[in-house]
Amino acid sequence: MKIIRTRQRPFLVLIDVFFTVLAWVGLLYLLVNGLWPLFDSHAGPRFGGTWLDTLGTLQIYGWVALVNAFILIAWARYQQRKSQSFAQRRLPAPVVDDQGLSDSFKLTDERLDTLRRPGSKVIHNNQDGDISHVVPHFHVLSKELPPPPLAPLEQARVIKLPTDNAV
Repeated sequence: MKIIRTRQRPFLVLIDVFFTVLAWVGLLYLLVNGLWPLFDSHAGPRFGGTWLDTLGTLQIYGWVALVNAFILIAWARYQQRKSQSFAQRRLPAPVVDDQGLSDSFKLTDERLDTLRRPGSKVIHNNQDGDISHVVPHFHVLSKELPPPPLAPLEQARVIKLPTDNAV
């Protein structure tokens, strides 16, 4: 299970890899430095006082690793819960019906109808943020008037295919 799902920039990934490798090299150095003298003698491995000292040192390393793991996992879980609540805030706004819109901006039916018509408009607000009046920037055409005819093409171009002559 991946706890952190965000993509990092390549430079930050390189820094992360560098410090991870550095930590592993340091751990291996300390382990080899502590265990090597146990097996380096000519008489074979020594199981005396240094072995118990080494086990004590390994136990300290283990406790430090457990504390670090606990802190990192706790931080990742905290960030995960925090991001979930943030994602809920980014949900789309609920759909508002006409009554809710009228109540929110104190719109009259006339202003709401003006807002629904096509075209550009200038909306004026009062000090409270309510819509005081709406100025439409279009001319309403009556339904009785037909639309103006389309302008004829300047030079009509007809493409004749070879198959048109065969028929």
